[in-house]
Amino acid sequence: MRLSHFSRSYIVIFVGIIALTLSLSWSGVAQVGKSSLSGRVVDPDGNPVAGLELGIKPVEIKKPRDIVPRTPFASWSRVVTDKEGGFAFRNIDAGLYQFVMFPESASDFEIISLEIGDLTFYSTGFLQNFPTWFGKLTFTIKPGTHLEDVVVNVKPPRMRIRGRVLLKDGTPLTNTEISLTVRRRQRDTALFILPTGGSAGTSGRNVKTDAEGYFVSYYPDEASEYSVIIKYKGASVKSKWFRLKEGQLYDELVLVFKDLEEHLVWRSERAKARQAIWVVNPENDHAYKRIKCDSWEDAKAKAAAENAYLVAINDESEQKWLEALYPEKAFFWIGLRAPEKETTWQWNNGEPFNYANWVASQESDNVSTGAREIPVAMEFFSKRWMAIGSKSPFLPMVKYAILEKGRTPEATQ
Repeated sequence: MRLSHFSRSYIVIFVGIIALTLSLSWSGVAQVGKSSLSGRVVDPDGNPVAGLELGIKPVEIKKPRDIVPRTPFASWSRVVTDKEGGFAFRNIDAGLYQFVMFPESASDFEIISLEIGDLTFYSTGFLQNFPTWFGKLTFTIKPGTHLEDVVVNVKPPRMRIRGRVLLKDGTPLTNTEISLTVRRRQRDTALFILPTGGSAGTSGRNVKTDAEGYFVSYYPDEASEYSVIIKYKGASVKSKWFRLKEGQLYDELVLVFKDLEEHLVWRSERAKARQAIWVVNPENDHAYKRIKCDSWEDAKAKAAAENAYLVAINDESEQKWLEALYPEKAFFWIGLRAPEKETTWQWNNGEPFNYANWVASQESDNVSTGAREIPVAMEFFSKRWMAIGSKSPFLPMVKYAILEKGRTPEATQ
């Protein structure tokens, strides 16, 4: 199997977690109770880095790609390196941690690696199109561990844009996933003559703001003009164009959502109105509606309450129509469950199973089934179908279902 760049990076990080867990378990003299961690910070030439605010951030793994803080920002252990670059964390509780520098996003240095005894653990660096926790060394501290002489190797940061996201009252939008787009334009000028042409580019990704509302992008890699757009729950705000020189750091960007509360109220009302509408497919004269639900069983019960059923997709034409009707990147329960062994496939409303649209890894003949039926959903990207059991990592992501019924007087176009 050929691994993608994302997969390789993901594996490196979790190998690092495991290895560091072992290191922190056997190193030092283990005692029951609190732990400690000390060492020094040096630059690429081996010179000590003094006055650097360093921290260990308590984290937990919520989902395979989501590492989040497990305690409030104010409670994180923080120290400032002395003139020899030395640091010491005392009275540490056991758990999973990350080394961070403050501000957490875009300090004056980046961590290259950690040296623990004869072992060196390298950071993967901040990857342009991946979550902001990539590159942060994650490790587990066992109870009573006392680890000394850790060497933290750092280097000056690359060319970057750092911004802070605020709400209308000045409160930072913290630990929140936002959509970040960085636009670039290169205009050709001659002395004081107006621009005569140029080039452009765009980089977009989802990032999380840190505990102080900051985000960072390493997209700028050449002298040019840049502008930043961020989106959150459908609301957006953008910066003015600003010029960066080669290698320059732009760290003072502030973006304020001035009308976010009003937008969220409008969005909620619009969603409720949309959820109440049945839309008729002119090809079969059936009506369809999207609903929110807590589970496949909850969706089925809500369908019955409306004298409807979970959608039964009978051919490619109906499938394509639904894809156009509900293009958002979301999972949708449909009226199908992978049956128990030796049981015939059938739609929940009793219709025969004559059409399938499985993801590449699942087909009717090889969907794993046992003593229990497994509900099926349209996945968020391709809208193909996949069985999602109780242990599937995708289960928490399925928040919607599609209902279907024959055309009724209340169904509207």
